[in-house]
Amino acid sequence: MSKNNFSKIKFLYRAMKYRYKNDIPELQYILKNISKGDSVLDIGTHKGGYLHWMRQAVGNSGTVIAFEPQPSLHNYVSQAIDAYGYKNIELHHAGVSYQEGTLKLFIPKTEGLTSPGATFEERNDIENGHFITVPVLQLDKLLMKRTEPINFIKMDVEGHELQVFKGAEQILKRDKPKLIFECENRHLNAIKVEDVFNHLTALDYDGFFFLNGQLTSIEQFNSSRHQATNDNKEIVNKSLYANNFVFIPKK
Repeated sequence: MSKNNFSKIKFLYRAMKYRYKNDIPELQYILKNISKGDSVLDIGTHKGGYLHWMRQAVGNSGTVIAFEPQPSLHNYVSQAIDAYGYKNIELHHAGVSYQEGTLKLFIPKTEGLTSPGATFEERNDIENGHFITVPVLQLDKLLMKRTEPINFIKMDVEGHELQVFKGAEQILKRDKPKLIFECENRHLNAIKVEDVFNHLTALDYDGFFFLNGQLTSIEQFNSSRHQATNDNKEIVNKSLYANNFVFIPKK
């Protein structure tokens, strides 16, 4: 088997695993709320588990603008895009933050060279990983010059959510995209998940969270109940744990 075909199989296998096993309700929501011709964002692409379905949903007339700061992951996704010949993905080797520049990205130790837990947030356990300096982009600066509106944003940035949204306020006000993102207190330092929610609420968004696969009003979310962890930041009750959120612009 050629390296090109192997990369294609791995990429597709991961996408299928996310849709039909790992993140069923989240991907169902995404596919229901993205239309042909849309311009959408995949912030924190990782290995492309969502990217495959998002580019399929927007079709040839739409665009997925994707961001991945880890060099090896960016290369992996870039190779998969080339192998499949996708023409509707704009992949950036960069993170996203409140302003353009560079940031130090902490990559926890894993068996490989990449980590799903890589973060821009400060860490005390630096002996359990390493830092690399990566470019970061501000969404308003990058996207406000585009004539096409941004219709949907998917984000997984391990604690950097508020900084991303602060750098996208003009886009959120102008285009009013629907949002789906992961957010966990155990990934945050100086703030709480409620600070992220309040920021979006102030921008005229209504919030929801996935609880046992069902969208539930953010008014029913309780950190101590739905994100309970022990002293090692390990999840206490997986059946109640909720870390994926949807925010929809008010009509």
